[in-house]
Parts: sequence; structure tokens; C-alpha cells
Amino acid sequence: MKKIIVPLVVLLIVALSCVDESSHLTVPFAPVSFIVDLNGPDYLLKSPLSFLAFTEKERRRDADRFGFAGLLVVSDATGNAIFAYDLCCPHEDSRGVKVIPGNEGKAVCPSCGSVFVIMFGLADNNGMRGFGSVDSGPATEPLQSYRVVPLQSGRYRIEN
Repeated sequence: MKKIIVPLVVLLIVALSCVDESSHLTVPFAPVSFIVDLNGPDYLLKSPLSFLAFTEKERRRDADRFGFAGLLVVSDATGNAIFAYDLCCPHEDSRGVKVIPGNEGKAVCPSCGSVFVIMFGLADNNGMRGFGSVDSGPATEPLQSYRVVPLQSGRYRIEN
């Protein structure tokens, strides 16, 4: 009996150590680097459940990068945290199909009808990251979220 248990335990340890702990990408990879300034042009994000969308048209610096289909930056229900997502619907995987945010803390894909909850997330030592979970529809993966790192009072860097 002992001869069987030891190999099984070793096999289990090896299998669990091979788990990928990196964040799961739900859309094709594209670089993200953007500064949000709540004391400047992005002051609307100070309000609970507010949102702003950023694409190449909103470029402020040469180094700005907006992910695969653009950035969706939202304020949580308290107005004390912000989360960032790719505008691409993970079910469609197309730059041309962008989710449409609403004031109730959700975003809807105009093509497949999937609804994503965008007002919740988690903060840790590395910044904030939204959940973007599926509320309804054919999508099975959440919106691609990006890390939001506090810089100084009211300024945040969004990155992947």
C-alpha cells in the first residue's frame, strides 16, 4: 500500500507545481501603457460607476498603448478604486467588436449580447485588477483586465 501512495503523492505534487499562475489572457495580447489622471482630463472617473474609453484617438504620449481593442477604465461603486479592461469582447476576439459600458456597472457586447460586470475587482500590493466577470450571454471568459498601479495623488498607470 505504501508503495502505491508515495508515487501518487509525488505525481500530485508535480502536477500541481505545473499550474500556470500568470494572468489568463482572454483576448490576443497587445501592449498596454497609459496614464490616467483623475485631477486632470480623467476627472469623471472620480464619480462612482463612471467610465471612460480610450483608443488610439485618445493618445496623449508617444508611449501610450491601448491593448487589443482599446481601454475601458471604470470606477467602482464607491468611487475609491478604478479598474481597466480591454474593450474587446472575449467571445468575439475582434478589434472591431467593442463592449459598450453602462452606468449600472456592466458592459454589453453589441454583437453576441454578452453582459460583463465591470464594477468589482481586487487590490493588492501590485495595484488593482478588475474581475470583468460574465453576467449573461454566450461568453465563457471574463473581459481581459489590466493592472492599475497608483502613482501619485490621483494618477494611475494602466499596464499589462
